[in-house]
Amino acid sequence: MPEGRWKADIICTVVEMCLTISQEVLAVMVGDTPSVYAYNPLNEICCNGSIQTRSSIHAKCCGKGLYLTTTHLCCGGNKIFERKENHSCCGKEFYDMTTHCCCINPLQVNHKNENCCVKPTELKCGSKPFNPLKNICCSGNLHMKASALTKCCGEHAYSLSDDNVMCCNGILQRNVSEQSECVGGVIYTPENTICQMSTRPRLGEHCCGGQTFNPRTHICCNGHSHSKKNGNFCCGSEVYDHHMQFLKCCSGHLYNLTHLRGKAECCGNILLESDKTQTCCSSSTNTVIYDTKQNHSCCGHYYYNTSLWSCCAEHLKGIPKPNSSPAKYRLKPLIELIPEICNKKVFFGKVESVALENDQRHVVLKVVWQVNVKLEMMIKDPWLHVSLDHCSSPATENGMTYLWEENHSGEYKLLSHPVDLTSDIHMFYSVCYQKKRIEIWSEVCFP
Repeated sequence: MPEGRWKADIICTVVEMCLTISQEVLAVMVGDTPSVYAYNPLNEICCNGSIQTRSSIHAKCCGKGLYLTTTHLCCGGNKIFERKENHSCCGKEFYDMTTHCCCINPLQVNHKNENCCVKPTELKCGSKPFNPLKNICCSGNLHMKASALTKCCGEHAYSLSDDNVMCCNGILQRNVSEQSECVGGVIYTPENTICQMSTRPRLGEHCCGGQTFNPRTHICCNGHSHSKKNGNFCCGSEVYDHHMQFLKCCSGHLYNLTHLRGKAECCGNILLESDKTQTCCSSSTNTVIYDTKQNHSCCGHYYYNTSLWSCCAEHLKGIPKPNSSPAKYRLKPLIELIPEICNKKVFFGKVESVALENDQRHVVLKVVWQVNVKLEMMIKDPWLHVSLDHCSSPATENGMTYLWEENHSGEYKLLSHPVDLTSDIHMFYSVCYQKKRIEIWSEVCFP
């Protein structure tokens, strides 16, 4: 793998066997070491240093082999038994819990009345240590980590492969139907609907790195003060002039494009050149680069096998749907859309309410600001009703403001991640307004 390419897959190494660290946390650089391999736990599984393709989302390792947790048990790490009622493992043995119990020191099966039968020691989470390879700590509550698919939902743990379970805004919902959806803080089920609103605070102050600065002559970029003569926009701790088209800002990293021949785009803080061998998957929280594979698609920042999973509004489900249509595009930060969208009919719309009906997501928007439209084409009513194909459209969040585009047929498309109502809109206005002035000046002076 080329030097400097960041991966967010799990690492499988022959020496250390498998490190089942969650996909969101791990972002390691995979070198040329022959015994270390990256794998995607959504579609593959690492068993005793061997990467195997998942045949089911319920597949787990038992030694070097695989078994289905829904039909079998793995005892002692390498013996597979067919599941039976009231049966469990005791080391490598399979026993009936109604007549026997599992004893330790030594580990063996005895009759249930034996004094040696004790409950396993309970691990604790918080101030006391626990094994993160075997357990997961969710808001101070300890849970067993069944696999790399085990996730936290508030203080509870669940698996992406669990049936009839859904995490919605940190609340774990059980016994929900397969048709349930979490949309903008609202969980829709045939039996019940719970609404929750979300907010995001904004702060601003005239200080820079612990020192004061003059905002009329300087700009503060991550604690570094720069003269506005060098540019009006920050990219990390650097300042740049947006008119210089050979510069591109990717999530706080400034790149010079003069040495690149092909088209390049940002994937998080990495500049991804036009390359069909790699795929960029992103959500509002994470952006990850994957090696392109057949029958794989993005679901937010996950890259999944369509024969194992399905995706609906950036939420993975362990129910493959052959006819499902994954998202055709990904949302981008506003800064990555400028200046290409300055001449399009776009507007900033705040999501006030969301309702789900069949395969349609009905969104009530409050138009905050409309761009590049003539007076007679302006939206007179600030309340706009938009319908989206629910599963193939990116997720929306109540209370958040996004950039939207209206095409010639009157259909609406979501373009950006949530924007800041002050700095982002000011940046958009400054760039597009200056671009428009330059175009008008060119037409007048050079007809």
